Amino acid sequence: MELKSIYEHMELGASQVPLNANCKILFRHSVRGDIQSGYGREVKLTNEGIELARDFGRNLKCNIGYFASSSCGRNIQTCKEILFGKKEERKICIAKQRLERPQIQNKKLSDNAFEKYGYRSEIIVHKIKTKGLSGFYSIEITTKKILDFIFSKGNQENTVDLFCTHDFQIAIIYACLFDFAATKESLKTNKWPMMLEGMIFWGQREHFWCTWRNETKEFINYLM
Repeated sequence: MELKSIYEHMELGASQVPLNANCKILFRHSVRGDIQSGYGREVKLTNEGIELARDFGRNLKCNIGYFASSSCGRNIQTCKEILFGKKEERKICIAKQRLERPQIQNKKLSDNAFEKYGYRSEIIVHKIKTKGLSGFYSIEITTKKILDFIFSKGNQENTVDLFCTHDFQIAIIYACLFDFAATKESLKTNKWPMMLEGMIFWGQREHFWCTWRNETKEFINYLM
């Protein structure tokens, strides 16, 4: 699949997708304004973020199949701008439970944890990965939820299914599939998921490949 991205590793990863195959991109929303505190659900894309999302869509060389988003405004805005750039109309399916809250076992407790650690998501992911954290499902359970979801949608040949989520959810899958955040040193040496950066998947749920930052891994019956 041909893809133009601000991240070279995504372009190289897309080139590995077999000809005419279906692939899936799980990606973070585009560049947003600053969040002063907390979750910042009302923060919108910057002008740069809008143009980057449009450019992503403009240079996507295969048809979009299924398109899903977190319910957060900047995610939906990212999806709309991608479609604007591609000059296509698609329904954007809102998947709050799978692209925004798959990690939450108890919202009150999880909110308390974010507040306790100063909304430093990397610390939260590290603690979930290494010890578990009250209010959150395990890394494996959350990853299984997301994988089950993305592989249950779309799946038409020669299309790309797009799933717009947040850095936190991508970091969780990063921690599960590629062993990110196993140590505090890992958090320092590996960049946190960046805006409009994503993982590329192809295959079927029981046997798939995932490419992320120039590393490609094969998974057979993973978390089935």
